[in-house]
Amino acid sequence: MIECPEELLYHPRHFWVRLNESGTEAEVGITDEMQDRLPEIVSVDLPLEGSDVEIDAPCFHLHLPSGIRHLKSPLSGEIIAVNEEVLDNPDLLHLAPYRYWLVRMHVDTPEEVHLLLNAERYNTYLESL
Repeated sequence: MIECPEELLYHPRHFWVRLNESGTEAEVGITDEMQDRLPEIVSVDLPLEGSDVEIDAPCFHLHLPSGIRHLKSPLSGEIIAVNEEVLDNPDLLHLAPYRYWLVRMHVDTPEEVHLLLNAERYNTYLESL
């Protein structure tokens, strides 16, 4: 069974989201399921700090030996930080996907958070694949 920490929320496209207490900021990363499905990640392109991203719009780009995998944002908002560690060493996403986030963002549309799955529902979703 794939690891799914209880304190996180999940998007069916295999992202995890960690909200701050007020629900206004989020860290976003890839799940263990996604990293397990991917070959070596050669490099990562992330949106710039200060840029706005929209839910379901391509904004994360993983460079793989076979080409580029374009990933769509699980939430809308302004990027407030990018994980420089991941940019410098993308293998970290394979080593500890729930420790190394891609971006921190201000959540512009709190209603979108309700579209995310808790760990139990995400596990059920994974079992249906």
